[in-house]
Amino acid sequence: MRNERIPLISQHECHFEIFNQAIDSSRKATATSELDALPSDAERFKQDTAFDECSSESKGATVFQTSLNIAKLCMGTGTLALPFAAQKGGLAFNVVGLAAIVVWNYYSADCLLRCLDYLPRQTVDQTNDNHSDIKCLIKQQDEHIALCGATGGFCAIRSPDSSYTLPCLPPKGTTKYGVIAWHAFGIPGLIVLDLLMILLFVGLLTSYEAATMSFIDSINQSTGCPGYYKILPSIVVAVLSWTDDLSFLSNFSLVGLFALGLAFGVISREGFKENGLSGFSHIMELNFWPESLSAASSWFGVVVFGFGVVPVIFNVKDSMAKPHFIGISTKIGLGIAYVSYLFASNGIRTLFAHTHSFDGDVLQALPDSPISLVVRLLMTFVLTVTAPFIVVPCGEMLEGKLPTYNNDVMHKRVLIRSLLCAMCASLAAFVPGFVHIISFVGCFCVSIAGFVLPPLFCLQLTRARHRDYLRDAGLLLLGVIATTVTSAVTFRALLN
Repeated sequence: MRNERIPLISQHECHFEIFNQAIDSSRKATATSELDALPSDAERFKQDTAFDECSSESKGATVFQTSLNIAKLCMGTGTLALPFAAQKGGLAFNVVGLAAIVVWNYYSADCLLRCLDYLPRQTVDQTNDNHSDIKCLIKQQDEHIALCGATGGFCAIRSPDSSYTLPCLPPKGTTKYGVIAWHAFGIPGLIVLDLLMILLFVGLLTSYEAATMSFIDSINQSTGCPGYYKILPSIVVAVLSWTDDLSFLSNFSLVGLFALGLAFGVISREGFKENGLSGFSHIMELNFWPESLSAASSWFGVVVFGFGVVPVIFNVKDSMAKPHFIGISTKIGLGIAYVSYLFASNGIRTLFAHTHSFDGDVLQALPDSPISLVVRLLMTFVLTVTAPFIVVPCGEMLEGKLPTYNNDVMHKRVLIRSLLCAMCASLAAFVPGFVHIISFVGCFCVSIAGFVLPPLFCLQLTRARHRDYLRDAGLLLLGVIATTVTSAVTFRALLN
């Protein structure tokens, strides 16, 4: 009998297929024994077919659509900093490193999804039903089975046939990631995660503000417009964020992909026009490895920022018609992003090897032409209509921590979200460039949320009693070392 923790949720769905375990039908009824064998191929096919029939009637994204959504989540503003990352990391290091980050994201996402297997069903359902006053009646027949972690979740069940009514639900409105943090470390864990996510939102919004300011500065140099125009996007973002219904802005996601494609298309055309294939013929003159720890840290931050899919993996899974295929969708989506990133980083870096040094975003390589003006205007528009999706959840987290009086809900919303936009715009005005912001945000916020917390929560919830203990412990150690070193180095570079 294996000494590993039993998932408390009946597994009608798979997470990442390479780590799947199925619960035997007799053990679904009792939920008291350990898993002793994987099902046969016929049984697995039968279970998956039965679940497919149920979920085929539900609405949601297909596997391919989800893969494209994951790729779109990755290929955002951080794509503009990929040539900078290739220059800092070197061509060979960038190829191997991008692949390593893809695999790391995949395993971390699987680790975070597995955490749900160790939570009671009522707790997971509460993230959808919002019944915060429910008390869980937990019945178990095994002795000494620990149901949760350190400071605030479940107790140990000591006697056979015992029943306990426990306050097992976290605060109302808590996300699934927050539910896991609450069960792993109680209220302190939830507070730490909230602070981290607020810091991540602030970093993202600041990078967006810095990017729009740099685009408008370039437009002003071409058109002679007044300098104060660069604060207009911040004002528009603040006004748009006053509403909670942003569905009308979601229609512009394809415009963002079109703007990115147009930008890299124009840049590639300009590179071939200026240099032809000379950059590829002299590829051995370029650096293949990072020249310093600072360069490697800058590369790490930009790439991690670009692959930051782990913190939103629950949202992606919940959007699927067949959530048990989340593993396949994640593989395909990350693979699409990897191939695209190789072109956007090594390809552009090599193409402009003799004419440009990418110390900032890739739009520096745009020629002074009308099409370049259109690209910058499009990118400014896309960032302006995308930023409210960051302001609204961050504002809601802050508003939830403050008391609300009779009729001041709207006033509080307008005040907090406007101040948030103003603060991030002020920060953006004093940073050397948005590539340095996303490098630090990637090293600190995204790395902690994506690489440190998932294995930490999994180890805490299972009390290190599961077959993937060594793998999770290794991922945790690697994440702590990488986050600590690169965050310190990039923060020092940002200050200088």
